[in-house]
Amino acid sequence: VIYKGSMEPGPEVDIALAALADPTRRMVIELLLHSPRRTSELAELIGVTVPAVSRHLRVLRDKDIIERADVAGDGRGREYRLKPDRLKPLARWLDADHWASELPETTHPDAAEFLARVGGFLDGFAQSNTDFFRRHLAEDVALVFPGSSRVWDRASVIESVADHAPYIEWRISDSSVRPLGPGLTLVVITTVVRTSSANESTPVVQSMLFDDTSDPWTLRFLQQTAT
Repeated sequence: VIYKGSMEPGPEVDIALAALADPTRRMVIELLLHSPRRTSELAELIGVTVPAVSRHLRVLRDKDIIERADVAGDGRGREYRLKPDRLKPLARWLDADHWASELPETTHPDAAEFLARVGGFLDGFAQSNTDFFRRHLAEDVALVFPGSSRVWDRASVIESVADHAPYIEWRISDSSVRPLGPGLTLVVITTVVRTSSANESTPVVQSMLFDDTSDPWTLRFLQQTAT
């Protein structure tokens, strides 16, 4: 079973969705993802008039998704910059919706969020993408895998992600979320995985300790056990 429920989006997600509802505003945001730009430059790249793009810029500013700033070396110049943190709630909601939420036998209010974090690690392995691991592995993280006599540290895990055989199947079949103390949460999942070098899927149990006492959150411990 792949969890397919949804979590309540909340007002910040509603604001982001409203801002993205118009195709011109989506093009503005896409352009600003790469670099700050002036109104005239945005109008030319999108193919609309300056007054037209100005109206969309006003909407995005009102929703606090972009900001206007002075251009260095130009006393009268103004440019627009994206405020990416304003879109993070939308990204978290989409991740949680992708992975979670009909979690059995748990009353933890942030269960879907934790399952989305697990999904982030699974996606990272699946795509051999180290960025997520660099951001969310604690400096003193310890990871224990079946068949390995060593305890893996942060550097060795990040190195292994880049060389890991890509997952071609990865899904969560069971999970539980339990708070252990201030900022610490234990998540235990059963996940079915298959890499490109394997002939069949393998179910494993992963026990993961998440630490929310810092920003961003980190994974402090993981133990994987074959079922």
